[in-house]
Amino acid sequence: MERRKEVRLEHIADAVGVSIVTVSNALNGRKGVSDELRDKICSTALALGYQMTKPGSGKKQNTGRIGVVTARRYVERLPSVYMDMYRRIARELNRKGSQPVLEVVDENREQMPHRSGGFPGQDFVGIIMIGELSRAYIRWIRKEYQIPIVCVDFYDVLPDMDYITGDNFGGMEQMTKLLLDAGCTRLMFAGSPESAGCMMDRYLGYCKALEQRGIEAGEEDVISDSGPAGSAGGFLAELPEIMPQAFVCGSDRTADILIGRLLERGIRIPEEVSVTGFDHYYSGIYEGMRLTTYETDWKAMAQITVSTILGRISGQKKAEGIRFVAGRIISGNTVRPAEGSE
Repeated sequence: MERRKEVRLEHIADAVGVSIVTVSNALNGRKGVSDELRDKICSTALALGYQMTKPGSGKKQNTGRIGVVTARRYVERLPSVYMDMYRRIARELNRKGSQPVLEVVDENREQMPHRSGGFPGQDFVGIIMIGELSRAYIRWIRKEYQIPIVCVDFYDVLPDMDYITGDNFGGMEQMTKLLLDAGCTRLMFAGSPESAGCMMDRYLGYCKALEQRGIEAGEEDVISDSGPAGSAGGFLAELPEIMPQAFVCGSDRTADILIGRLLERGIRIPEEVSVTGFDHYYSGIYEGMRLTTYETDWKAMAQITVSTILGRISGQKKAEGIRFVAGRIISGNTVRPAEGSE
């Protein structure tokens, strides 16, 4: 990634299609700009490489740049929960007077970082990693930069690092219990546990809920959603001939694809088969359906991530290891009601 040329207000104004005055008001926290437009202007400024100013300071802050890394496989298909997470983090950093610089890593760079480097031509005071990357890449970045690193939505055991992640295990355990309480005892997990640590945690939460009810989870009860390239969520294996009472999906995107397949077969949801999702993010669910899912608190995760990285940079905080952020169940109409309930 080459060094960015100086970006001026008129460049941002042209990109967004507003006046220079509006851009100035948005970046300096003045009134007269809607929250939606302010976020758009700030996001555009960050994408162009503008050195943000802290509202009311009258001058640019010298807090240093913060590198934000994610893998291409997480953002090449839209909508992308991790690209949305980057925007949340970018807004939080902007409010604190810091400048994020996004780096999207392809598979070759992820597997062989020593050949292609991390952030060519950039100096950083901290790094945020969104989504699980290869162990080789993480170890190389950690050794090469020797600055605070905060990881989002995955965790490991490497020392001197922070991990901020949703409660994937506990959340999926709750979703599975919801189906069991509704009288569904023949379940299938739709997802690819091996695709990422967060997905494995979700699968293990599913297994624990079944075990507590005396139900054994078998490999034959998993339907994969990984495509030929191993990217999860955009593909679904053939449906089983004998339908379960419910599908427990590892993501909302997978639930959406699955619901489409079931409807093509003429299967009624939830009268014949119940379906749950996870993340409360993907909005492509079929008309008239409100997916029962688990909402990951992405806003809280972004705020904790920014607070943590800035605290580490300033020396006010030490690495705290793994922190789980709780979410909540979102009730929809894709799970049949329990017997005796209205």
